[in-house]
Amino acid sequence: MRYKFVLMDADETLLDFKKSEREAFGSTFRKYGIEPDALLFQTYDAINHGLWAAFERGEISKQEILDQRFRRTFQAVKLEGAFEGFEESYQNALSEGSYTIPGALEVCRKLSEVCSLYLVTNGVGFTQRRRMKESGLEPYFKDFFISEEIGFQKPQPEYFQKVFERIPGFRKEEAVIVGDSLSSDIRGGELAGIDTCWFLRNGFADGNEPQADFEIEDLWELEQIVGSGHGRRGRKKDRQAEA
Repeated sequence: MRYKFVLMDADETLLDFKKSEREAFGSTFRKYGIEPDALLFQTYDAINHGLWAAFERGEISKQEILDQRFRRTFQAVKLEGAFEGFEESYQNALSEGSYTIPGALEVCRKLSEVCSLYLVTNGVGFTQRRRMKESGLEPYFKDFFISEEIGFQKPQPEYFQKVFERIPGFRKEEAVIVGDSLSSDIRGGELAGIDTCWFLRNGFADGNEPQADFEIEDLWELEQIVGSGHGRRGRKKDRQAEA
């Protein structure tokens, strides 16, 4: 067994966040009497992504994201009205979205029989815990490490140090992190000194992005990587082989 400890990201790795997000976005705006259109979602999406990127860089807190993202969206599209409790309503709707990425349940079930699975996520605690439970993924994980509960976030080394301290018998050389985000999952794993596996849900990296040890396009590929350490190598290892 090559990897005994597998750290799994949640959104867009195990859970289909984009589908849940769009449904929650639409239902929340309709609750407040507004029929959302493509421009409204695009405006929110850009603002939200910008805030999360700032959060990953340690520039703002998680609470600032939740306080600002819809407020800025309303201002950008000149929406006026009473929106008290909007973020809370959105979080409740989002937590009901328990859609999984194809293969997630089966792969996690099989991996949990041979290694220890841990969830590592920057998402909101209440939302992530409910989605993991409703999706059926919860039983396969030894523990959940959620940034707002840890006090740090991916890719900060302090986040990973806290995670490592809480995993019984943890050894870096026996661990791999799997995620779709180069900026939080792959960069975080790289800074923490563990192997990384990039799930290509959102395109390919350019030369300025961190390079993963492994790259997968299907979660089923994890079985071979976890079991033997063999799989499709990321460009980082390709470059080392060429040197």
